[in-house]
Parts: sequence; structure tokens; C-alpha cells
Amino acid sequence: MPLRAVIITQEDCLYLPQFLHTVLRHRRANVVGITILPALMPKQTWTTTMRDHLAVYGPTQFLRQGVRYATCRGLGIVGRTLPLPGFYSVSSVAEHHGLTFLPATNVNSKEYLEQLGRLNPDLVISINASQKFKRDILALPRLGCINVHGALLPRYRGRLPSFWVLANGESETGTTVHFMNEELDDGPILLQERVPIAPDDTQDTLIRKTKAAGARLLVEAIDRLEQGSASTQPNDRTQATYFSFPTREDGLRLRQQGRRFL
Repeated sequence: MPLRAVIITQEDCLYLPQFLHTVLRHRRANVVGITILPALMPKQTWTTTMRDHLAVYGPTQFLRQGVRYATCRGLGIVGRTLPLPGFYSVSSVAEHHGLTFLPATNVNSKEYLEQLGRLNPDLVISINASQKFKRDILALPRLGCINVHGALLPRYRGRLPSFWVLANGESETGTTVHFMNEELDDGPILLQERVPIAPDDTQDTLIRKTKAAGARLLVEAIDRLEQGSASTQPNDRTQATYFSFPTREDGLRLRQQGRRFL
């Protein structure tokens, strides 16, 4: 009997549609449902989010990113009525593949856990989920919950690893698929892939590279878990580094490295 997985992710138009489409082209038979959370994390607002991004990116890069995002969202709206090449929202990918939607405002709520339990998943997959998983949801699927993180754990835990590896002058990064526990980006490592950082890489190109690696790894992880051949390695907390959302000064440091956001 095929492994039964539920994906919990967030709405996005720039990076996640292609990621999800790649995974589903290979493992659609395993995915029995999807939950698409709001892009904002709890207690975030659009006002504070835009303010924080403006501080880090600076006016020019912030405007370029805003135009890019608005264009992508606009194409997503047009795509609801007219055929367009590609996908411009996570929802459109899920609809294209005929996934069952599990709505949620809080993935740790009793109501959500009840509807998730009715699907009887063997595995729950977090892909940029904007909410922290607590004990009850982590314990619900038979095989547990796994997460796709855009860095080589145990280093670069936390937010925006694509930013921080550039700001810190790293020569490589990567992607990790790991089991989840109640700690952020913790839990045994299933698979990793190294991604070299090229001299002309921007934060945007690096995100695209690590997302492509993440989709490949997730397909392989599902296959190994289904076959019962998965093995893990420690996610050594003594080697961990953690990063939060960058500041204006951090954005300046990235630019001083000769790097750009777009």
C-alpha cells in the first residue's frame, strides 16, 4: 500500500509552485492532502513585514522585489480564467494535481488535528510552513513529520539561510530533509545535498538552486520511507548556528560582500 503523506506549506508565487509541481509529478500517488497556510507568520502583519524588508533590501531592491511579486500575483489572478504557461500560486498547483485541501488557521488546533487524522497519514511534510508544529501534530502520523530546510543543518538553522550564507561569505550551502521535533530545524537528518555558491549568485538564484535540490531530496525521501530503507544521521546541536530575520546592518554587510538580492 502506498505511503500516505499530507503536505503543509504556505501560499507563495515565486518559488514554491515549481517546487511542489516537481514533487507531485513524481510522487502524486503518495500525497493525499495539502494545507496551505497564510504567508505571514503568527503575529506578523503586512505593514511590519514590508517595513522589515525595506530596511534590509534598501529602497531600490525593495521596489524591484515588489514589482516582481506584484507581477507574479497578477499572473496568478489572470491564470484563473486564461490558460498561462507555468504556475503562479501553490493553490493552482494543488488544484492542477487534484489534491484534497485541508483548511487551517492553526495546525495545532484540535479541529485541524481531527480532520488531519481522518486522512490517516503515514507522514506529514512541512515545506516552508509558517507555523511551528507542536507535540500532538508531530505524534499523529505513523512515520512522523519531516521538513525541507534550505541549508546544510545543523548550521544555519532559522530564517532566510539563503541570505545569511551570502552575508557571511560562504562558498557553499545546501538543502536538508530532516525529521521534526518541537525544536526549530532540529531532529535527525534524512538527506542532504550540497549546493556550491557561484561568484554571481544572488539571494534569488540561491533560493532557486536550494529549492530545486529540496524537491529532488523530498522525492527521494518519500521513496526511501515508503520502501523502509531510510536511514538518518545526527543533527548535532553542538554544531548548530541559528539566525533570525536580518537587520538593516546585515543587509549592508551582504552588499559589502559584493552580493545582491536579485
